[in-house]
Amino acid sequence: MSNIAKGKNPSIEQMREFAKAPNFAWNEAKQKGYFINQNPQARHIKRANFLAVLKYYLLKPKNAVPNSLLPCVKSNFSALFSKTPLIAWLGHSSIFLHYKGLNILVDPLFSHYAAPKPYINKAFHSHSYFSAQDFSKVDIVLITHDHYDHLDYNSILALKDKARHFITPLGVGSHLQFWGVENVSELNWWESIEIEGIKITCTPSQHSSGRGVEWQRTLWSSYVLSFGEKNIFLSGDGGYYTHFREIGERFSIDLALLENGQYNRAWRYSHSFTHEVLQSALDLKAKMIIPIHYGRFVAGTHAWNEPLKNLIKLCKEHNKPICVPKIGELYALDSKPLLEEWWEF
Repeated sequence: MSNIAKGKNPSIEQMREFAKAPNFAWNEAKQKGYFINQNPQARHIKRANFLAVLKYYLLKPKNAVPNSLLPCVKSNFSALFSKTPLIAWLGHSSIFLHYKGLNILVDPLFSHYAAPKPYINKAFHSHSYFSAQDFSKVDIVLITHDHYDHLDYNSILALKDKARHFITPLGVGSHLQFWGVENVSELNWWESIEIEGIKITCTPSQHSSGRGVEWQRTLWSSYVLSFGEKNIFLSGDGGYYTHFREIGERFSIDLALLENGQYNRAWRYSHSFTHEVLQSALDLKAKMIIPIHYGRFVAGTHAWNEPLKNLIKLCKEHNKPICVPKIGELYALDSKPLLEEWWEF
């Protein structure tokens, strides 16, 4: 991978504009700035200590990677028209949504690795389940933040002449424009954009950003997608904090796709532990949840299916409906949850 894949951070002029918002800290004398979280304990999440990370990786169990490929449903995403929102989890945090002929991809990652180099952070069995060719029509590409497992250079290149709209948090558009993407809209937390009847609201998350040495120059976010009276929440990455409660107070959440997996004490503010995922769902008052952020990469110190099993158990104990589709399996909003137990191997 060439250096171009690292992207390009926002300019000083852009960061001066960001400084008008309360979630960006700017030092005019140093001409440097960074985005901050709402949580005082996690305002500026620093990179995890290398030795601490190494310690946890050495402790990861043998079954951190499944012994075979996960089951996948090769849905025909090119022949859809539904007045009910359709959702498909594509592995890790990549998501496909369809509504009334419009197709949306969230954090598309078609590569078999999520890193600056192809030999780092390989996908389970170095496998990709889908490619850009599986999506003949893409109306919106939605990016939650610029980490390599959510913003993939090769996937963006494959989609840049196909997708009509790209939507990102503040600053992330700089990477896309550097790669030749033209139709980019950037949003700060609580800002919205409406495209052909779908309202997309950028909402807070507790995380970080960066694709190189400079850290937190671009914003990270969650989103609420409003399809008429129905609202779907997309968590992106992030740790637990009070923003989930605030989002739940502003929106009636019919379905929440929540990060569940790759937690680690070395980055406890950046990702949610399973009990925090449940609490997030309760704070959101979500009618149903679909777990994401698992099934393709190792970044935690647990068995690949441990977060899933634990979350299902907690949801049963708290009467919180949960849906666990296979990779690529379409789920229609408000329909019966998918719980085939395909993860039991």
